Amino acid sequence: MRGLVTTLGLILCQGGSAWAVQEAPTVPTAQEVQGPPAADTALPPLPEGLAEDFARDASGDAVEGRSLTNSAMASASAAYLVGDYQGALIHAQRAAAGGEARGATLAGHILLHGLSAEASDEDAVRWFRRAADLGEPDALIILSRLAEEERGGLQVWQSREYLAQAAEAGDARGAHEYGLYLMERGDPGAAEEAMNWLQLAAQSGRPEAYGDYAYALADWDHGPHDLSAARTWYERAGEAGDPSAALIAGLMMMQGEGGEPDEPGGARMIRMAAEYGLPAAMGQHALLLFQGVAGQPPNPSGAVDWARQGADANDPDSQFLLAYALASGDGAPQNLERAYYWVLRAAAPRGGRTPEDFDRDRLEASLETALPEAVQERVRVEAAVQSSPF
Repeated sequence: MRGLVTTLGLILCQGGSAWAVQEAPTVPTAQEVQGPPAADTALPPLPEGLAEDFARDASGDAVEGRSLTNSAMASASAAYLVGDYQGALIHAQRAAAGGEARGATLAGHILLHGLSAEASDEDAVRWFRRAADLGEPDALIILSRLAEEERGGLQVWQSREYLAQAAEAGDARGAHEYGLYLMERGDPGAAEEAMNWLQLAAQSGRPEAYGDYAYALADWDHGPHDLSAARTWYERAGEAGDPSAALIAGLMMMQGEGGEPDEPGGARMIRMAAEYGLPAAMGQHALLLFQGVAGQPPNPSGAVDWARQGADANDPDSQFLLAYALASGDGAPQNLERAYYWVLRAAAPRGGRTPEDFDRDRLEASLETALPEAVQERVRVEAAVQSSPF
């Protein structure tokens, strides 16, 4: 992620003694599928292209540019949609025998996940290969993943070949997957090729590729470190529904990374990311509401609402902001005990370490001065239990 908006300094004007004279209020502490799937078993997702076709079938929308023109494939689709996987398999195999690549992909999908009988990697690969021979992108991508795991008689070296074939066929998803594959290998000699495929996927209008291309532009070791272009693509990804990209775009806009500062635009993107449900964005949005940005006055009560949502989702910045609000009474009734609880939650180790944070430590120390030891001990136990990953 790009740099964070500065969250601290809010409490620098709050001395520990100001809280020490307050009486602490008392507040109650608060698979793998083998055999035909059972009715309550979640189905594996359909391959992307098939899912789009089947959605059109279910909606009854007019269709163009797809090959569900023979009756066998139409019957396979209808049977799958009502849960008749054995019937879907039979019709899909008939469609494949007539040259319908999607039929072969559907047959492979049903056999791979054991939707009609016991799962069989080998049988699934046989049908996926038939679809791949016809240039079907879903099948090529699935074969690549199976090859990575050496399933169904495939070898690891085949993974790259299948992805390259999908990309070179002009499929945006194939270009995206192949670009990511090359990136993950970390080969400097393939950096330009990786960037080209990711660019093609993004410029072809594949929303899932926007954020990955932006990351490659800005932060990938072998990328061009082009913050201006990255900011544009992060913004596009955010507008397309990617919460992490929306937050990064917003932070870049606020701080003037990759272009002129744009506080209103940055604040809008950060709010968008929070509304998408990203906990880290909730904390950032709460901070902006506390401070007031882009000509807007501070909104402490709105900030507390967002900080509480982020805190409940275990975002440490949100937890600190909520602790600040409860300690100061800014945006919420003052409650030192719950402030102490949330500042302890904010300080809980993450990823095996506790990040240094002077303002958080200062707030924690101030609250410890204000609260009786017995209350501190009880809250420490509660916070430790809630912070435990087990």
